[in-house]
Amino acid sequence: MDKESDAGFGLVELVIAMLLLAVIAVAIAPAIWNGIRYSSDQTTVATATRQLNSLVDQAHDGESCASVAVATGSRTFVDGRGRQFTTAAEDPSGTIVTPACSGTSLVKFTLVARQAGKELARVDAMVYVP
Repeated sequence: MDKESDAGFGLVELVIAMLLLAVIAVAIAPAIWNGIRYSSDQTTVATATRQLNSLVDQAHDGESCASVAVATGSRTFVDGRGRQFTTAAEDPSGTIVTPACSGTSLVKFTLVARQAGKELARVDAMVYVP
């Protein structure tokens, strides 16, 4: 046997190795793309949930009907990708409402965050107004 012919990969082996790597890359690419897209959507949901929880805390801290009205009013926020979503108090049918609040009462409301008609997050809350 000649030592020069055993000294590494030949052109055929290199082409086969590149072909196998290309097949693997093509098979994995859709999974990677879906993972990136899903991760991006989840950041928007996380931002919406954080904003809704902040509004509920604002309603709790205010301890007045006015603070509940401000927290449950319709608002627009921007997520990390620069896309807008809105929050508002809704009834079970999806209609925007203003929670009933008068004097000493327990105010129940549902805040919903939507983006292009799609519900991102929903928070049910109760606030005691002294």
